[in-house]
Amino acid sequence: MKKNIFIVIAVCSFFVFSTAQSAPPTTCRKCYCTVTATNLNFGSYDGLAQLTVDSAGTIEVECGTTDKVGSDINYEISLLGVSGPANPRVLTQGASNTLDYNIYTDATYTAVWGDGNLGSSVVSDSYIFPVLCCVTRSYTMYGRIFSGQNVSPGVFSDTVTVSVLF
Repeated sequence: MKKNIFIVIAVCSFFVFSTAQSAPPTTCRKCYCTVTATNLNFGSYDGLAQLTVDSAGTIEVECGTTDKVGSDINYEISLLGVSGPANPRVLTQGASNTLDYNIYTDATYTAVWGDGNLGSSVVSDSYIFPVLCCVTRSYTMYGRIFSGQNVSPGVFSDTVTVSVLF
């Protein structure tokens, strides 16, 4: 059975749930995965200086199999946002105070991490199980609040769902 695991990233908390979906081809029929993530904490954005603020977080995917050693697994990691398409994402405070930002797959901030639509990228990985349990892989997400935004002080947040399709 193909599975899709979701984790919701809020600036302060995570919620995990999973659902069955179609996935990239794999020979592992009895695979399972869990996903965890750290929050992106941007700290303070100075509305007067209006400079870029960067942050980094980690997504960890741990997979195992009850099938057999030597089975392979392929998966894709997507980031789905409540604030709309991946470019740009929006941090909100109240109904009208917003900060544009994005999450990237690379430290050069060139590949927007999304769902593969509208020019965004997904992160793909595959490997052969050397043991039945477990293999953990870490993926860094790079967040950036764009410069030049004049906003009122406050606590801003967004919710992003991490989807692992396998």
